[in-house]
Amino acid sequence: MGTGELVDPERSNKQTTRALQLRDGMGFLARVVSARANQLFEDLTAQDKITPRQFGALLILRQQGPLTLTELALCISVDRSTLTEMVRRMSRDGLITRSGNGQDRRSAVVALTTEGEAALARLTPGAAAVQDVLLAQLSSADRRQLLRWMKLIAEEDTPP
Repeated sequence: MGTGELVDPERSNKQTTRALQLRDGMGFLARVVSARANQLFEDLTAQDKITPRQFGALLILRQQGPLTLTELALCISVDRSTLTEMVRRMSRDGLITRSGNGQDRRSAVVALTTEGEAALARLTPGAAAVQDVLLAQLSSADRRQLLRWMKLIAEEDTPP
């Protein structure tokens, strides 16, 4: 049963509940793929201290240099409260530094440390392999198409 069929206003709530298949649901499948990707990240990087989200922050800081918390939050698609806690842990672990922003006293700037650079270098080969392992069953064309669709769905300005 397609999604368009599930939102039929003529269908009763009871009928929709009977027709809805959890394992065919986008949210369910996204959570399963996310859990699998997180486990593969741990396995392929041979560690469980740095999370995929933290790896993403390290990668962005390496590629773009020091960023404000707002800029980093936008780059890795997390809300500010989640980022604040993540930055606190990463700073405590010596992966990044957090300092005042000379241009705006209300914001802070985060930057990669030497230890953060070393961690990024250690984790990158395993992290890069995660996508290959996840998508191993797909042809190159199917991989490209899947990633195009995922990016389209992930765009925040997509109308409901």
